[in-house]
Amino acid sequence: MINQNKTSIFLVPEISLTPQMTKRLKDRFGELVAVWHSKITKKKKEEILEDIYHDKIKIVMGARSSLFLPLKNLGLIVVDEEHDDSYKANNRPRYNARDMAVFIGEKLNAKVVLGSATPSLTSYHRFPTIRLKQTYFETHKEYEFLPNSDFISEKVFEEIKSTLDKNEQAIVFLPTRANFKYLICKECGEGVKCPFCDVGMSLHRGFNALKCHYCNYTEKVPTYCPNCKHDALQVSRLGTAEVTKVLNEMFPEKNIVQFDKDTISTATKLKKILKDFNDQKIDILVGTQMLSKGHDYHGVKLVVVFDIDTILNMADFRSRWKAMSLLLQVSGRVGRKGNGKVLVQSSNSDFFQTYLNDFELFLKDELEFCKELYPPYKKLLKILISHKDKNKGIKLLTDIQNKLNSFDLSKVEIVGFGEAPISKIAGKYRFQVLLRSSSSKELLKISHSIKQPGIELDIDPVSFS
Repeated sequence: MINQNKTSIFLVPEISLTPQMTKRLKDRFGELVAVWHSKITKKKKEEILEDIYHDKIKIVMGARSSLFLPLKNLGLIVVDEEHDDSYKANNRPRYNARDMAVFIGEKLNAKVVLGSATPSLTSYHRFPTIRLKQTYFETHKEYEFLPNSDFISEKVFEEIKSTLDKNEQAIVFLPTRANFKYLICKECGEGVKCPFCDVGMSLHRGFNALKCHYCNYTEKVPTYCPNCKHDALQVSRLGTAEVTKVLNEMFPEKNIVQFDKDTISTATKLKKILKDFNDQKIDILVGTQMLSKGHDYHGVKLVVVFDIDTILNMADFRSRWKAMSLLLQVSGRVGRKGNGKVLVQSSNSDFFQTYLNDFELFLKDELEFCKELYPPYKKLLKILISHKDKNKGIKLLTDIQNKLNSFDLSKVEIVGFGEAPISKIAGKYRFQVLLRSSSSKELLKISHSIKQPGIELDIDPVSFS
């Protein structure tokens, strides 16, 4: 594209991927590269825009907002890790940057490359696929499945110790932040819930507090159950902070770092931890989905995956795809060069082992499962109502029901109607309507008819909570 005097956009789903990719692009293309995302200062953004106007920038690398920069002669858009849900905006306008990239490519006659080791079902169904025949470096990884449990098994400790004894690095993945996901009463079985959200609060030992991961409400850890007043409270669902604490106690001479939203609060911290890990100053990185985001480190010889069954059992038609994709993405951090081992604690080893070496077979099976029911064969519209007054929320839900009755419901199916799976967040009661249709046009007609305050409309939703 540069040789043709055209410009390019290189999209990454999250800022966490920018340090490594920035280095690679700048090493190759130097001053022709600009980096654009939400953490860039206003002054720096003005400088980049000035350079774009004066044709000094040929490549913009960044998050989804990079698509809207005024580049001249756009010839190429690369969407790296195209499967990532971070490309979907959670606030209005609720566009998906991957789909927008394809749309812009069509309008401007620019090439679009979607890159992923675990492509989304929609992309695999819609576009021609080229699978690379080999990896950049010679690699080999071995998988071993262990019984699922709420603790770190002896086998996991042994494998971590063996890895550290050889001065090699390890990654430990969990889907849960904090020390434990829930605090539950043994007597009545109730979890300690946030007073403003219909969710259990997570235990953070460092602050001696329970914290809601939806509204950030924090309170001191109670000594008895708020529901039945019994004092038999127990923890459930291991989190990153607890695993980091336990591993620090087991291997005090090693550098073990927690890598999640609780610890990575600035772009500078992110950059430092990733550099330290790359320079092998960190022995074990313990983290959440952030670990799966395409980082490339050659010293990692062991990956431990906890609680992947939680993802598999989510109330989401994509739960199988999410679990399989996440396992492959996380395990892709090991043995980037040479040999590596992946330990997976799961009660569903048969499911995962069927597809470990053939993701394409998995995609074909999933497409069969989705026929006549879900995307990419059907379009979905989520209508979310949230209101501080529960009765007013119910009234809005009834109004929507009446409006839906005026449409041709032979073309649109009501899949779900009523309280949202999480019925309250930040003091607002939530109700949800999920519609399904073969026609985007029909869903758009409905969307335009019910626009009003307190109602959020989301076509092709990626979250159903």
